Amino acid sequence: MATPYSSTFPAEPPGDPDDPASVARHDQQAFERVGTMLRHWDRPHRRSYHWMITLDQHQPVIELSQQCQQLLPQVGLGLIPPESLHLTVRRLGYVDEVDPSRLRTALRTVRGRCLATAAFDLKVIPLAGSPGAVRFSVAPWSPLLDLHRTVSAAADCDGVDPLAVYRPHVGVAYSDRVQSPEPYIEAAHRARSLPLAEITINELQLVELYRANHQYRWRVLERLPLAGPSLG
Repeated sequence: MATPYSSTFPAEPPGDPDDPASVARHDQQAFERVGTMLRHWDRPHRRSYHWMITLDQHQPVIELSQQCQQLLPQVGLGLIPPESLHLTVRRLGYVDEVDPSRLRTALRTVRGRCLATAAFDLKVIPLAGSPGAVRFSVAPWSPLLDLHRTVSAAADCDGVDPLAVYRPHVGVAYSDRVQSPEPYIEAAHRARSLPLAEITINELQLVELYRANHQYRWRVLERLPLAGPSLG
């Protein structure tokens, strides 16, 4: 029987979610305490609607992921290709449970709020992980937490504190078996000498997410620009 693991990892948020050093240190220390890597694909999955930030057009993240992947052991992991790089914000619901009316209402609500939300800069930091993956940390969290609140409200789930359930990150590779984490922890240490990537997030996507050949794939349903006044 597969060993379950929580998608909220680390269990506690960092002390300062907006400070890149604090976030990176917190994530790295949590990864170093992982006793066993699990098979990511044992997690249950159904075709679903997700609010995501897709990163396949962000060249600095693609380049950094490829640099980090070269440092990882060549067995035990499934590397995430450039076209599958993403940062999940929240699941809207499963495709077979979300009717068209609910989907339209959610889109209308989130689109309006995104138009009042400013684009923001994000730092993508090598390298940490979880029981099921090796991944980048990201900071600051505040604009991502705000997006999480926005899409949660559209799903009638606005009473949930995102810091209790949401850990922003970008996957680099998925564990494909139950195994020792030590080779990946060591590789993550080596990757920390690489410079972080800095990108600007200027849109949110609603996608239909599914699995194929041990990768996540998606069909973009809507692109919602962040068009609010600059905070700079």
